[in-house]
Amino acid sequence: MPSNVDVIAESVNEDSSCFSKDVTIPIILPFDFVNGAGAIVVMPDDDRDILNKPNLRQWAANYIVGYCAFWNVEGCDWLRDSLSDIRNSVTSSAALKTAAHICARIAANIAVGREVKHFPRFYLCKNLE
Repeated sequence: MPSNVDVIAESVNEDSSCFSKDVTIPIILPFDFVNGAGAIVVMPDDDRDILNKPNLRQWAANYIVGYCAFWNVEGCDWLRDSLSDIRNSVTSSAALKTAAHICARIAANIAVGREVKHFPRFYLCKNLE
């Protein structure tokens, strides 16, 4: 059982900027990608520069699309097709629910000491509804 099970889950939108580089617990960054959702976990020993990206939601969408294209990951077309909506700050209640589901599972896995994917890896899922 891990001794430190605190986790920060921060809603990521254009106004998010309350991250600290000195945080010593995992940070879960949930993303509303309109037609689906994603999450990036930043562990205490990871490079924290991601936390200072302007418009983190748009940066993450572009990063994940590029990652999927480079590694030929299937099933990411919906995210590429959502990029213009993300640039225009469109949100989706279905995507928010999907992001919450992803983050709950990640937090539960961290709490019981299971390994989770963390930056530069990520979680991605089409909307569950």
